[in-house]
Amino acid sequence: MTLVERPKAVFWDIDGTLITTEGLHFEVIRDWCAGHGYLLTEEANTELLGKTMPEKWAILQRRLPAGLTEDDFRADCARAYMAGLRADMMRPGPVAAVKRLHELNVLQAAVSNGEAPVIEANLRVLGLWELMAFTVCGNDVANGKPAPDPYLEAARRAGFAPQDCMAVEDSIVGVTSAARGGLVTLAWPEAAAGAPVELPGATLTLLDDADFPWAVFEA
Repeated sequence: MTLVERPKAVFWDIDGTLITTEGLHFEVIRDWCAGHGYLLTEEANTELLGKTMPEKWAILQRRLPAGLTEDDFRADCARAYMAGLRADMMRPGPVAAVKRLHELNVLQAAVSNGEAPVIEANLRVLGLWELMAFTVCGNDVANGKPAPDPYLEAARRAGFAPQDCMAVEDSIVGVTSAARGGLVTLAWPEAAAGAPVELPGATLTLLDDADFPWAVFEA
């Protein structure tokens, strides 16, 4: 599909879209759980993917010893995650696109299920913090992705109708959230590189970094 109208704002997912950090998220939570007597396997971790930290805690709490708190879980994991961040985890294509859109005076924001300090740390390590008009985190809305709430909140803050905004996502959870919110939904999965990717609901799926719809922004 070809986009015909320039979006008034572009909202970026972070994990998996701008930076490859699924492995780091797993390692941090795995190590925290191990320190409290629970072995989190890679198979069990699939249940946590794409969820907010409160949602992850709700799943893990019943598997952990009594007496642990959600606040400690979230704070400890945030510290460990931020300590493990590296600039070389970036996805060069999407990061370059953010910088180019900034040069074209397109309003941009980050929309994530993550915690606010973690979102900021990600954007700072990528050199994108100052390019975002605002961020929407998992704690800013009643329901995180795949509910449409995060993207509807982003459109509200930007002052535009959802259908006038574009969301860039890499996963079915994020694509579902943006599509349900009525946004133009660009799927830019990490595993693209010419391989078919099934992300139902996306307005446009990129198979290569060069497929970004620059024509509609530069017209």
